Amino acid sequence: MSDKTIEDKLKWLGALYISKGINELVNNGHGNGLALASLFYRHAIGDWGDLEDEDYQLNNEMLIKGGRILSAYQFEGVEIWIITEADRARTTALLPSEY
Repeated sequence: MSDKTIEDKLKWLGALYISKGINELVNNGHGNGLALASLFYRHAIGDWGDLEDEDYQLNNEMLIKGGRILSAYQFEGVEIWIITEADRARTTALLPSEY
């Protein structure tokens, strides 16, 4: 088991943001903040969600090289993306239509 704390695992994500669309989903009772937080955590530990193998590999490569990283998940039956910018300053959860 890793001796890293949850905070350590999340640090590389930078500041966490949610888009207007995600905010509306949560505020309208579609999912909750805890479920969304678990998706940020999955992203932080390298579980890129519902991606093809080549996209998984690209994310792993970008994690080392410093490129942008995108994960895709189901959030209460709605597809969402979580994107960490190449400079690691911010990570945003958004709907694909908001990209």
